[in-house]
Amino acid sequence: MRIIAIVLLLLTANCRCLAAEPCTTLHGRAHYYGGDGQLRIWHIGTHHEFTPGQSSWDRVMGWLLQGVPFAERKNYASPESSVYLFGDFEVCPTEPLRKGAVQEARVMSVAHRVYTKSD
Repeated sequence: MRIIAIVLLLLTANCRCLAAEPCTTLHGRAHYYGGDGQLRIWHIGTHHEFTPGQSSWDRVMGWLLQGVPFAERKNYASPESSVYLFGDFEVCPTEPLRKGAVQEARVMSVAHRVYTKSD
């Protein structure tokens, strides 16, 4: 019985957790592209971008929304897309780095937030 449980656990385990890289803090810019629904964190000084995984998507969207004045939110279909969020992001990649590809990550926190309009 124990062997069956172990086999089932191995078959259902998420392989991506084995590919995770260590968490790191990077200076980046978060932006939500409302037209196509992409949420990206660009690692400033590189060509590399991260996308928040499901576990941290709402957290990052909330940070972006905090940068939009309440009175202006009604002016946009997706107010989160009207700002850039610059800061020091703590990201934990959940998939291996592939050159030229966006890397999914858990976004744990952001420090030193600075918001700018994306117009």
